[in-house]
Amino acid sequence: MFDLFGGMIGGVGLFFVGMWLLTENLKALAGRRLRLIARRWTERRVAAFGIGALAGVTTQSMSALTFIVVSMAKSRLISTRGAFAIVLGGNVGVTLLVFMLTFDIRLVALYVVGAAGLVIASDRVAGDFRRVAASVFGVGMIFLGLGMLVAAAAPLGDHPWFSEMMQWSVGSLLLTFLVAALLTAIVQSGAAVCVLGISMATLGVLTVDQTIMLLYGVTFGSALILYLLSVNLAGRSRQVAMCQVGLNVLICLVGVPALFLELELGVPLVKALALSLDHGLGQQMAIVLLLVNLLGALALLSVVGPVERVFARLWPATATEELEKPEFLHDGALEDAGSALSLVDLEQRRVFENLPRYFEAVRAGTDLAGLRRGLRSLLTEIERFQIDLLIRHGVSTVDDHNSMLTRLKLLGWLEEQVGALCEALRELPDRSDLGNLRANLCEGTDAVFQSLNHAMRSRDREAWALARELAGDRSEVMRSMRHKYGTALMQTDGRTRSRVIALTNTVEHVFFLMSKFVRELDVSPMTGTAAPERMAPRAPEPVAESG
Repeated sequence: MFDLFGGMIGGVGLFFVGMWLLTENLKALAGRRLRLIARRWTERRVAAFGIGALAGVTTQSMSALTFIVVSMAKSRLISTRGAFAIVLGGNVGVTLLVFMLTFDIRLVALYVVGAAGLVIASDRVAGDFRRVAASVFGVGMIFLGLGMLVAAAAPLGDHPWFSEMMQWSVGSLLLTFLVAALLTAIVQSGAAVCVLGISMATLGVLTVDQTIMLLYGVTFGSALILYLLSVNLAGRSRQVAMCQVGLNVLICLVGVPALFLELELGVPLVKALALSLDHGLGQQMAIVLLLVNLLGALALLSVVGPVERVFARLWPATATEELEKPEFLHDGALEDAGSALSLVDLEQRRVFENLPRYFEAVRAGTDLAGLRRGLRSLLTEIERFQIDLLIRHGVSTVDDHNSMLTRLKLLGWLEEQVGALCEALRELPDRSDLGNLRANLCEGTDAVFQSLNHAMRSRDREAWALARELAGDRSEVMRSMRHKYGTALMQTDGRTRSRVIALTNTVEHVFFLMSKFVRELDVSPMTGTAAPERMAPRAPEPVAESG
């Protein structure tokens, strides 16, 4: 029994490590060209459905396939709607396996892990190829983890209580449903339990009605497994996982009453159709499973748009997902260089406007990790867009591109310093001898960011001039603050004194980078996208202004 649980726990560990490797490396590989290819393949529902069916046949596991699709959606390789279509098609592909003898994919997974591991460990492999290999390694780990779960649970069939439970369930259809759901949750392989049930039907242990009910129980058990595995997911990832859960629940909600209609009222439905076919009993039961999955998947595929909107309301995108998704950049914008650079300018300003949210997190005492991850992803997306723009239009945009790239680098450094400042502020001890240090640094720095944002939005010359002055050098102020608190803490707490020094140094870096960013806005060569005074319309003739 200890070996059983040890194998299951180890399988879960491998599964989640594989998911992490796959997600992180897909993010690194998710360049615009790769996303264009993936989206082109999956933008049509029928094509994505067919890809999902093929993937289902290949992976043999809806749990594995669903989480692979979750990783692709999370990395923005495919849209949420495309992910839904792949998952729906995957169910059809997995049920096709019931027609065939199941084969053990663990051996293939071992070869995959071994080959990918050699590529990862090689010093001669370039970065992108190494990330591809790491993604493949993650897929192999997912399969090995699920295979370990199944292998660890396989000895259950040798336990007397397992056989007794199967025999005990023969007397009741609902009991058969519950037992099948429980076995699926334990074994972690719906296909394996389906094959077991169909085999018992061909041997006469289960009746046709009990076998069909067992198939529905397996469907419900698979939904239960996936629901538990996805409990920590959020946003678009949870939406994709719940699409699979919803399909399985829909099949049970329709299929189980339909079976009772056939039994009680003699209405010819799925059972009658399957039994009318000139095949063996095992194939007929497999056709029942395939038919209900096909009908359920096609039903949801026909209304995938409304389903996506409903799921978006039930499990809305997380703050990180909303932040990392560009609002202005899109693939079509690459066609026109001038318009594209204008959109880059807007997206860069959006990054700057979101930096004050770090100070809001300090006040609220919330975690900064999600905010930082979102803004860093957005900065990476902007950089990729600018590189693609330069490749497409060449030297015609090089000057403007260099200016925008300089601003982007400053934004990246500024995000790093503001994030470090706010994390240090959160860790600063709340002590009387520090006075209002935390509040002064937090509120003072935030006020300058807010002033700059207000000036950029209002395009008011006076507001911009004032904000530009506020973003000036703070070295003297920070030197005075270091002296004040450093003297007070000299004899009491050297560690806190070091923190104060690091804090004030970081504030200096923040204002230095802020002033550099403001200067880049002032001298931007892009007409109409520079600082407010450059964006203001010019009079035909110079007019002297008072003051």
